Amino acid sequence: MEAPNNTAAHVPEEIGTKILVKLPLRSISRFKSVCKTWKSATESVYFRCLFVSLHQNTFSCWSLLFQRRELIDFHGCKTWGLPKSLGSYIQNMKINGKYKFEYIASSNGLVLMHRFFGTSTTYVGNPVLQQWVEIPTPPNLFTVLCGLVTLVDEDSVVLSFKVVRTASMKRSQNGYVLSYFVYLSETGIWIYKQLYCPVYSPKLARPMSMNGTFYFYLVHSNISGQRKLMAHDFYGESNKCQFIPLPDQDNNHRRWHFKTALTTSSGFVMYVKTFSQRGDNLLKVWRLINDDSAWQLMWEITLPFIQFDKCYYAQVAMHPFDSNIVYFWSQEHRYLISCNLQTQNYKIFGDDESQHQDCFINQSACEKHMDQIYEPISGVIDPVILYQFVLPRWMESVPRPPQVEIINTTSLLSHVPSRDLVTYINA
Repeated sequence: MEAPNNTAAHVPEEIGTKILVKLPLRSISRFKSVCKTWKSATESVYFRCLFVSLHQNTFSCWSLLFQRRELIDFHGCKTWGLPKSLGSYIQNMKINGKYKFEYIASSNGLVLMHRFFGTSTTYVGNPVLQQWVEIPTPPNLFTVLCGLVTLVDEDSVVLSFKVVRTASMKRSQNGYVLSYFVYLSETGIWIYKQLYCPVYSPKLARPMSMNGTFYFYLVHSNISGQRKLMAHDFYGESNKCQFIPLPDQDNNHRRWHFKTALTTSSGFVMYVKTFSQRGDNLLKVWRLINDDSAWQLMWEITLPFIQFDKCYYAQVAMHPFDSNIVYFWSQEHRYLISCNLQTQNYKIFGDDESQHQDCFINQSACEKHMDQIYEPISGVIDPVILYQFVLPRWMESVPRPPQVEIINTTSLLSHVPSRDLVTYINA
């Protein structure tokens, strides 16, 4: 055991930093335990800034989830160097000897997990680093676990998190009042809050989380002729929610086959809509400007690969780091396709995994989910909403609430071949 430490001690700190900063985060996590010098170096602000700068043109790992199922995963990035899909870290997790945890939500690399079987327990943590914080039981048990929001710095390092549980929505003099509880990592306690809403929404669950804000798609808002988002900033001071109509509300689309999707990309909420008919097609992409809750049209183009007698392609998401890339599902051919809107180059992800070893596609889950979209129970076609689980560009310990211990479980990060360091030394 002395040999690695003695070897590390004789490596000059400047050279050691230059070597370590080239490693993926998965390897850096392992080599932090080699000696105190390397641990101190890799946990410094200087090292973090150097690593982020060096990898600024490299995308991080991410996956698309729907109702606790991983559909599509892109884990082959140089930033983390993960050998498996992100979903595998969640599905096989074990905390305090307990299994059968279900994914609820994620934000900036942290996930919210809950165990419904036996003793009900909730955790927030990083499934790759295998660090967890147990969330105490809320004061009111008659609440619904809603989601997770985070506060980050300029390098996307998570500074704090909040867990939200909704209680009830009741009529008030000027509309409706939504009662909810929020757990704050800064204090380690639950607080009771009320949010004032002008309209009633029977279903507030599975929101999109972006920049500390929840975005709920109002499922029944199309009854009044308008589809809307309800938004609330949980790090702001307002006790009122915003209602944001979706763009392009023209209902005179009977001659068109069209699909819509709500997703996030490059720090914005995005709305994507495709129109197709015999001999013609159109794709529109908007992003939500957070300051004034207005939609900005980013793209309005035709796509050469879409067939028009039926809407065979449905957009499912956008790349979380590149708003030029949209992902579509081909219902006819049963495969995923990505398209760069700027170059109009596209790539097909078929059954041959050898052609995309760094991408995992849950074929059966994708087909089942998309079949439900193409054949909805009602006549109303709601936007496709797949939730992104995105790892940050830097690993940082989970924010620790006061008087709470971080739970560390066995991590796949520890299984890093020692040749990784030799490779970078020789380079």
